[in-house]
Amino acid sequence: MLEIYEGITFAAASLLTTVEVAASETSYSYVLPAGDTQFSARMKVVSSLDGVDESKWATIEFKSAPENLFTGYVSMMTGMGECVVRWKPGATATALAFNDGGSEVSYPLTADEIAAGEKTLTGVANADYEVKLMNGTFVRGRVNLVIEGDVLLPAGGDLAAAIAAMAPGGVLVLTNGEDYPLVETDTIRSSIKIRGLLPDNLPTIYLMTGGGNHIFDVDPLMTFSDYVIFENVDISCYYDDAGTTRHRGVFDVEGSPVSLGSLIFNNCIVRNSGRSVVRLRGNAEGQIINNVEFNGCVMYDFAWDSHYGMLNPNNSSASMVNIKFINSTVYNIRGGIINYGSGVGCESIIIDNCTFDQVAMDASSGRWFIDFGSSGTSAGTMTISDCIMGQSSAVANGVRPGAMTMSVTGSYGTSDFTDNDGVFKAALTSYAGTSAALWTDPVNGDFSFLDTHFEGIGIAGDPRWIP
Repeated sequence: MLEIYEGITFAAASLLTTVEVAASETSYSYVLPAGDTQFSARMKVVSSLDGVDESKWATIEFKSAPENLFTGYVSMMTGMGECVVRWKPGATATALAFNDGGSEVSYPLTADEIAAGEKTLTGVANADYEVKLMNGTFVRGRVNLVIEGDVLLPAGGDLAAAIAAMAPGGVLVLTNGEDYPLVETDTIRSSIKIRGLLPDNLPTIYLMTGGGNHIFDVDPLMTFSDYVIFENVDISCYYDDAGTTRHRGVFDVEGSPVSLGSLIFNNCIVRNSGRSVVRLRGNAEGQIINNVEFNGCVMYDFAWDSHYGMLNPNNSSASMVNIKFINSTVYNIRGGIINYGSGVGCESIIIDNCTFDQVAMDASSGRWFIDFGSSGTSAGTMTISDCIMGQSSAVANGVRPGAMTMSVTGSYGTSDFTDNDGVFKAALTSYAGTSAALWTDPVNGDFSFLDTHFEGIGIAGDPRWIP
């Protein structure tokens, strides 16, 4: 006789199964109800012969291997209060449990949903959820899912009016595949998140001809507790998104003070700026953004009307305190990604798992990929890890850290990545081929690997290009 229990106590309440195994059998198979869970079992021999005593119990304790049946499957918000949750099809499960940190709601699964490994839900309240895949009381996987949105702006909606009408901290959802032009530079006056509903076929934001020289400003009355977040949007810095004339960028603060906690771009395309993504020109009262982040973004075509960095705090009163480029691809830029100039107060730069190509491409002047100048006063840390550096101009330079402390690990450079200064390139693992030999079509933004034997595949560069 074999008994299997949850936990290590042989109590009736934790008994999972009892089975009689014939003496002729040498093994028995049982599918445990969950991974990463403590179980125990006990066995005894019971004779069918009269007068033969049964044996004592032999016991064992064991833990099932960790599992998360959400791994490899994408769950996402699909509408206002709507989402789809996906997991391993056919896995034994009974329900999805949505926990918002204060309460939990359970949604039973049908046989068809279990077979498909997918459930669509409507009427789900806005919250940051931990979703658990349940098998009775057992958890077979966990995934985080955000349901958010205060206003869904339809095709043809007035983006500026919608931004102005949002309550502080609101989430404005744009319709995927639609265009949202701004007649003039728009001033954001309180914390806001502007996002496309879905992570592909992104909605496009752009400025109309005659509307100014950049897309957004931030109100001087905003504080360090405020934030601006863009997610799942395509931001074009061509006037009218017409492919003809570029303006200065997304944010170009000419003279007003700035106090902003965070400016974050998640899964965005940012492109076609004549100068920068963000430029701070200075103000006696200070221009400070505590956190500037690019997460999972694709950015290209910068500074061909100038020589600016994509981030450009170039005044002694201007500061981007913490900067992150994570899981992103950047290509076709005349200057570098950060030109700190005479800016002050940088405490940290983190650049991790990014792909860079055609950077510092000014053919006549040796631009720096990252430049803190020869007399910069920022004394923070700069960490560059698991990146790939592709082509740069013949006169380009790598990193001028100034007083920053630089660490470079796990990163590669192609043979046409030029660093006349030499310090940054010396910290890279050399790849013998050019960027054109490494990637499928880098000039046109396809950084899938042409060289399938490149040793950095799966560990370096933007993860979106992992085969």
